[in-house]
Amino acid sequence: MEVITLRQFVWILPLMVLVGCGGGLRQEVFPEGSLKVIVHFPPKRVIPAEAQRVRVSVRGQGLTQPIEKVAERPSQEGGEVIITFTNVPIGSKEVTVTAEDQYGTHRAVGTGETNILAGKTTTVTIELSLTNLASVIGRTINVRTGQPAVGVTIQIGDRQGISDSNGNFVVTNVPEGERTITLSSPEYRGYSRNITVSPPLKNLGDLPILPQQLMLPPDEPEF
Repeated sequence: MEVITLRQFVWILPLMVLVGCGGGLRQEVFPEGSLKVIVHFPPKRVIPAEAQRVRVSVRGQGLTQPIEKVAERPSQEGGEVIITFTNVPIGSKEVTVTAEDQYGTHRAVGTGETNILAGKTTTVTIELSLTNLASVIGRTINVRTGQPAVGVTIQIGDRQGISDSNGNFVVTNVPEGERTITLSSPEYRGYSRNITVSPPLKNLGDLPILPQQLMLPPDEPEF
């Protein structure tokens, strides 16, 4: 009769726990259910046409990070958007719906809470409400060369964007009203100006900015 050593026993014990009577491995199964989100999308006179898509985000018990799905606006005249999530862990969940413009600004929002039950489909209905948020766009230009100024940080309150290879930038979810815009970059001389933001879109056009080595006026170019 072969004697099992202590070292062998340490390796065998986990297998004894996992192996069932039929010889297969037992897997712990977490109970799940399904979630159907019905979004009531008002017509364009309530939610403007700029809101092109709907993003549904779910967070809560059993989720280490939110799960999301995106759907297109049903029509300009409104309607319903139905999004279904499967294999959702049971427990309380918070559902957030945002109707976004092409830049990602939240033109309308809605929230709801529900509880996922094992093996069941839970339905939650959410109404959208208009926000006062706008997208701010523009283009940064190198005053000396007339070429795009790349990598410039554009700050408006706690929102910011960075100019791309063409100098274009977008700052999303900026509240309407009088705001201060600040341009900054290691390669350019920064400055701040006041602007008036109105939803859905504020286009600042070309914003000239001076290279650091060019110390000539204008210090704060007009735009």
